[in-house]
Amino acid sequence: MNEVRWGIIGTGSIAQAFAADFNYAQTGVLRAVASRSKEAADDFAERFDIELAMMDYFSLINSHEVDVIYIGVPNSLHFELSKACIMAGKHVLCEKPFTLNAIQAEELFELAKKHNVFVMEAMWTRFNPAVEQALEWVEEGEIGVLQSIQASFCFNGSQDPSERLLNNELGGGALLDVGIYPIFLAQLFLGKPDFIQNQALVGDTDVDVFEQLLLGWDEGQLAALESSIISQQPNRAVLSGSAGYIEFGQNWYQSKNLTLVKEDGAEHAIEFDVPGTGYQFEIEEVNRCIDEGLLQSPNHSWQDTLNLLATMDEIRQDIGVFYPGEPEPCEHDCDIEHHHHEHGHHKH
Repeated sequence: MNEVRWGIIGTGSIAQAFAADFNYAQTGVLRAVASRSKEAADDFAERFDIELAMMDYFSLINSHEVDVIYIGVPNSLHFELSKACIMAGKHVLCEKPFTLNAIQAEELFELAKKHNVFVMEAMWTRFNPAVEQALEWVEEGEIGVLQSIQASFCFNGSQDPSERLLNNELGGGALLDVGIYPIFLAQLFLGKPDFIQNQALVGDTDVDVFEQLLLGWDEGQLAALESSIISQQPNRAVLSGSAGYIEFGQNWYQSKNLTLVKEDGAEHAIEFDVPGTGYQFEIEEVNRCIDEGLLQSPNHSWQDTLNLLATMDEIRQDIGVFYPGEPEPCEHDCDIEHHHHEHGHHKH
């Protein structure tokens, strides 16, 4: 395998966790970091022992020193920066949510195909050993027929309205930031839901701060999910089946322990002895895919990302949360007008 050379865009908390875990990855080398501030880039490079610190994103995007770029900046910038990387022939690992909506994601995947570059949403939890183990147990029929999923991702964040999570301009809100994880878990095991019900609280800054979701599938399965940026939760996840259940430990999305409980009460607990938060596993997946000449990961495919965004688009449409540049919620009425216009009934 040729050593895959990485660059990081952004120096915030998620980029820091990613850089720290890079040390635990078996493959790849972290070469460069870019920030809009020279000082931030220099500090980050020094802290994580990175050779190149760049003071603007485009120096990194156009650099011949890197093959793949990890994008760890606010949600509103994901689309433009991913697009720039793809156009420059760079492979991309973009933090979740991949884009603000499914339409943006479709455009990027088309572009990636055209430019022949690998692109993946950084759904790092997918590659967590505990999630891999749960998939294996379910596929082997250890809990019988999977019937329901319960999962939450809630925390009490900053109440400062200018803060990223509460900022509509930056693509803030509980759903895109943390709600995406429980939805991901449900869709990983059950696919895209056939119906969605939700109750949500939208705050003063026009972003959702709390929601409870019920996803349903035509075969009868249900997922009860919760996400919040205003309340604490143990953030456990349970997969319930006809012959037992699987329970993830606290903060399931990065949990290192997992318990299989059979219907007779027998328990099988596994503890994964892995360092860091767990970002190293997605790094290794990207390196493997690039080495094999793939444009997408079979384990978190473009379709998986589109399905996630489509579900979140539907929920946001329903609760009335829109981001700058998105079509406003007149769509249904617009369609009716458009339809009439075609038949010559449109009144001016």
